[in-house]
Amino acid sequence: MTHLTKAWNERDLSEKEYPFLLVDALVIKVRKGGRVRVQSVLIAAGVNRDGYREVLGLMIGDSESEASWSEFFSWLKRRGLKGVDLVVSDDHGGLVNAIMTHFQGASWQRCQTHFVRNILEVCPKSLQRKFHARLRHIFDAPDLDTARRLLEEVVHEFEAVAPKAKERA
Repeated sequence: MTHLTKAWNERDLSEKEYPFLLVDALVIKVRKGGRVRVQSVLIAAGVNRDGYREVLGLMIGDSESEASWSEFFSWLKRRGLKGVDLVVSDDHGGLVNAIMTHFQGASWQRCQTHFVRNILEVCPKSLQRKFHARLRHIFDAPDLDTARRLLEEVVHEFEAVAPKAKERA
């Protein structure tokens, strides 16, 4: 890691609050000890009170375990991360547990992109485009009542032809 990269990744975060935090991992292969190993790049992006999004930090972890995420969140907090009200991520068990431990009082929301991807993985290929379009209508609904009505319609339309998709939701 270059000096500038290290300085950026270890910068002080205490001057701003980041009420909105997005976290994810990128699985990569690295050569380590003469062998190729799978590791995870843990990534956090925050949206500050002025509405600007910025990457807060990156850390290499052995996996997406609760321990790796806990180390990552502790590191961000030592650097001054504060004011987190909402954390958005996929629903990986270790990650969600670490979020609940390190951001008590903050709300957690499952990422729509991961949610849709998880559902479409178990949906027959011939239905994926139509199913995806219907999910987008739910997400874009103008209010909660409309979203719930659209959800009921989608469940009714697809539960017989894509039963595993309902289980993933």
